Amino acid sequence: MDADFIPGKKNQKLKVAIIDSDADYKSDLKNYYRTSEDVIDIAYTTNSLEEFYQYLSEDDVDIVLLNEDQMKVDPKWYMNLVDRDVIKIIIITEQLKVLQEMEIIHDNVDLLYKYTPIGTYTQRMLSFIPKGKEKDIFTQINPFIKEQTDRKIALFYSPKGGVGTTTIAVNTASQLTLKDKKVLLVDFAVFGHVSIAFNLPQRSKGLVDVISYIEQGRKEETELKEVIKGAIEPVSIQGKRLDILCSASPLKMSSLSLDQTDLIMTALQQLDYDAIIIDTSTDLSERNVSLMSFATDLFFIMTTDVAANWSMISSVDILRKLNRPKQNRYLIINAYHDSIGFPISEMESMLSMKVSTVIPYKYQQILGYANRGIIIAEKPLLKLNKHYRSIAHLVDPIFKKSELAKHNGLKKGATNS
Repeated sequence: MDADFIPGKKNQKLKVAIIDSDADYKSDLKNYYRTSEDVIDIAYTTNSLEEFYQYLSEDDVDIVLLNEDQMKVDPKWYMNLVDRDVIKIIIITEQLKVLQEMEIIHDNVDLLYKYTPIGTYTQRMLSFIPKGKEKDIFTQINPFIKEQTDRKIALFYSPKGGVGTTTIAVNTASQLTLKDKKVLLVDFAVFGHVSIAFNLPQRSKGLVDVISYIEQGRKEETELKEVIKGAIEPVSIQGKRLDILCSASPLKMSSLSLDQTDLIMTALQQLDYDAIIIDTSTDLSERNVSLMSFATDLFFIMTTDVAANWSMISSVDILRKLNRPKQNRYLIINAYHDSIGFPISEMESMLSMKVSTVIPYKYQQILGYANRGIIIAEKPLLKLNKHYRSIAHLVDPIFKKSELAKHNGLKKGATNS
């Protein structure tokens, strides 16, 4: 059976018009949607609004991609298009600064950077907000649950590799440890790097023992907890104990089923820890679906890589189906550089997520310490620690204001959430 079958579709497509003077741009979009399976048809292209108005006198269009330059030609563009029954208008801009400066006048008007991946175009064209309803924001904080949950399970996840997820998980766990919290850091990544960060022997103990126990068909709860305890490796952060449960081999990690991961997480929940910090990989496997379901706090890690945003949109669509209304969810932007001037507000709009914290670009500094096997938290005077404390504070609000990054670490071009 075809899982992509759309009932009642009957080859219906959204008719789209492009008003832009760039012939290559129009041609590229038209050719793409002509051969794709998306429900989008580029029905008309033109260089001017006047020609488009004439076209609308005889034909109809659902969506208009309108270059911002055309707005200057006809100041009444919005009313003229609405009066002609256009459902949605997407303003196309070639200037990133416009994304920060322009105010959207209505819910059926959207704003999009012209040189954005095609997947984002599709997502925007297929996103409609019913009248009278606000946009559904996926990130959220549930204050009551945050205060009532004694044992936190914080999962750090990104749909894209190389964004610093492990570094953030390691330093978040370390900062909570330095506040005398009893913390367990678990590496559920397929290619785990937590052991490398702490210079631990590669897979000599850890989840390899736990998975091997489960693979034998043994599921006795008390015994499983003892196996987990025996697989934990303690490390020292400024003389304070942080417990580590390292990942197994890539083969064992990638083969973890939903039921097996549920079994491990149920046992972990019963251990005596204030916080369990989990690092994982980019796949939306059964393993990760289980982890996301168990998490009290879910942290999405992104950089200012526009191409990665579509992966996050796809991930969020799947995660909505888990239906965890009490879960705290945060979006963290890592490696942000002031000179980029990247419009964080545009990313928030695209992902329907609010940014909680922005960590500045300090690649050379982080790499330098990592190459020497030094955890950033071991260097308390480094300013970068304030940003990691800001994230740890989201898990457990125990830090003083002076210990945190100002404005939650938000930098130029970002909007405070």
